[in-house]
Amino acid sequence: MRNEAMRRLVSRNRFVRFLTFGLHSTMQMKLLGGHKHPVTLRRLQKARSGTDSLLSSDEAFVLHELAQAQAVYAGDMAEFGVYRGASAELLCMVKNHRTLHLFDTFEGLPAPKGQESKVFEKGEFHGSLESVKRKLSGYENVAFHPGFFPDSAEGLDETRYSFVHLDVDLYEATLAGLDYFYPRMIPGGIILTHDYSIIDGVSQAFREYLADKPEHVIELPTTQAMIIRHPA
Repeated sequence: MRNEAMRRLVSRNRFVRFLTFGLHSTMQMKLLGGHKHPVTLRRLQKARSGTDSLLSSDEAFVLHELAQAQAVYAGDMAEFGVYRGASAELLCMVKNHRTLHLFDTFEGLPAPKGQESKVFEKGEFHGSLESVKRKLSGYENVAFHPGFFPDSAEGLDETRYSFVHLDVDLYEATLAGLDYFYPRMIPGGIILTHDYSIIDGVSQAFREYLADKPEHVIELPTTQAMIIRHPA
């Protein structure tokens, strides 16, 4: 399953994480500091402070820039897979008056199935609802939807989205996210996913879902990929 086992080792072992992901992300941040806007850099640092994030500095930058660009359009924003709120805070900083919908079990991953159970386990990547609410307490128009998706989206059928961030690791969750959000995206709306190039289940879900759709995946230099919603 490509790089999932290494990702799991890095995410669980703080020392290994520091030697690999942590140092790499720090180096990325220093490089960004040489040519990116100081306001953006401060936002990236603030979002990461006091919590843990599985986004590298380059990935956080991509998320920030795409969401900021989409914030000028009508439609809410959403994140499915919140973890400990670092990426959600980045979205809060750029969404203007738009509502941000946050979907997560807030109890970690559901039980993985099949081959994924060899890499992931139930409860992994846990971030509590209370801790995320504390981190985002200074921001307005943030809606929390705890529970299993898409049941947790009950009552939002008429909501439309300009930007959605998926970071859910598992095949079935990624497929559920695409199935729910795709028809609710505004024309030109963007769905961005984390881990596309390193977790087979994520890329498989995109390939299967888009097989009969006009959109094509745009793979980015990071582990991320995105689609831009065509007019219906």
